[in-house]
Parts: sequence; C-alpha cells; structure tokens
Amino acid sequence: MAEAKPSKKRGGHTYGRRNSQMSNTAEEGELCLFVGHGIGRFSEKSMRYDSHQACTRCVASAREGRLSFDVNRLLKKWRKKALEFWSNVEIGAPDECWNWNGKINPRTDQPQFPWRRAGIASSTQHHPQRVAMWLTWGDLGFSGVKTTCGNRYCCNPFHLIPQKIGVFVDHDSYHDSFELACELHTLKQQVIDYQMDIAIEKAEEGKRIADAEARSEARHRMMFDVDTDYHARFEAVLTDMIDGRHITQTEPDDSAMYTQSPIDNDQDEDCDDDTDLDGKPTDF
Repeated sequence: MAEAKPSKKRGGHTYGRRNSQMSNTAEEGELCLFVGHGIGRFSEKSMRYDSHQACTRCVASAREGRLSFDVNRLLKKWRKKALEFWSNVEIGAPDECWNWNGKINPRTDQPQFPWRRAGIASSTQHHPQRVAMWLTWGDLGFSGVKTTCGNRYCCNPFHLIPQKIGVFVDHDSYHDSFELACELHTLKQQVIDYQMDIAIEKAEEGKRIADAEARSEARHRMMFDVDTDYHARFEAVLTDMIDGRHITQTEPDDSAMYTQSPIDNDQDEDCDDDTDLDGKPTDF
C-alpha cells in the first residue's frame, strides 16, 4: 500500500472547507498556539493536518475530551491576546451562556474578534466562538464549531463542540472537575488584573498628554510674553529642538514658514542696492 501524502487540492475559502472531512495526512504549518507543540524545541513549525490546518497534538487532545482554561499553556506572545479576548466575554457559571461583549459587525450583525493568523486564514476578523475553541479545545485551525445552546453570541467552551474532529464531550464530568474549576477561577482573576492594567495604562497616558499640553501652553505664554528675556526664549527653542517638538520638526512641510523673505534692516525700504536716494542708478 502506497504511503499517504499531503493533499495538494486547495480551492475555496478556508472556512468554506470547514465542513469537509479531516484528512489523515499532516504537513508542516504555522507554529501552534500552545507550548510544546512544535516539531522541535526551537522549531517555528508544527505538524498540522493538511485539510483543516489543525495541530495534530491539539486534535489528539480534543479527541480525548481535554479542555483547559489555563492561559499559561499558551505561548508567551499569545497570552496577552487571550486575556484581551476573555476580557470581552461575560464569563459566568459553566452551565450558563457567556455572551460576547466585544465588537459586532454592523453590516452582518455578527460578532467578531481581530486576530491576524497568516498561516491559518487570510481573514483578520474571526468569530469569537472559533477563537474560544482555539484557546480552550486547542489550535484546531479552521475546523467548524457548533453550539449546544444555539446562541451565536455564546463563547462558553462547555457549549462549543468542534466539528469533524471526533471530540468526546462529557458535560457532567466537566462541571464536576475540580481542575477546571480552579482554572476558571484563575482565568477570571487574570482577566480582572488585565483590565486593571489596561485602565492604569490609559490613565497614565491621559496624564502624560495633559502634562505635555500644560507644559506646551506655559511655554507658549512665556515665548509671547514681552518681559521674557532672550536667554529663556533661546533655552526654550533649544529644548524644543532637542525633544523634537519644534515647529520646523513637527511641520516641516508647512510652506507658510518660508513665504516671507528675510528683511535686511540695513537697507533703505525705498531704494534698491543699485539706486541712490533719488531712484537714479548708481555709477561704480
């Protein structure tokens, strides 16, 4: 029997192939979201099924019914992205719907979450249910996902079932799992800490902007004050140029600064260089 080879047949949008059967051949693809799923320790590639671009290790884990809320299982560069996603989800009890509070497409009225995954899909907007599947069930590529509650805004992983994977779902064991309860409690606390950090960063950024505007206003008043001495103005101009705030640096293309020609104060306004006071040419 010939050895199975990766399928070269593509065609159609990636999400349009989510309902097709998963192949039994794998190929090198984008590095999985989870730690330890690379081909090697320092590899930038993971083995993925060529039909759905699903990580082979995540598929094996999902088929065993493994579900996790542990953000630390993700690669370090994706942990902040995961907390950003969960901060837009109304996390409740395991048997309740976790509604999406993030962005809604005004044209299609569909929820969406921005995430660029070049190796998975060309789209930069993904349905939150698929993102929730990636972060809990595993990096299953563009496999389909269905809900047991029928709520298209629900992001509760207990209500999500990946399609064409053969996932084993036992809700009773999930609800009674002490490990999942601890992970869910930790996730809620991490989301709260993330939201507090974002609020503090926004407050500090607003304070920095207000302080910069106050300093700029005080400097403008000082520059236009007739009682200000030359040294203070000269120091203010040099400081602006060093910090990159001078008008010649912030608005270098402003033609209004160069429309007025410099005036020679030693020259008489009524005569040119080649004429005398009577307007007659000067002989040299």
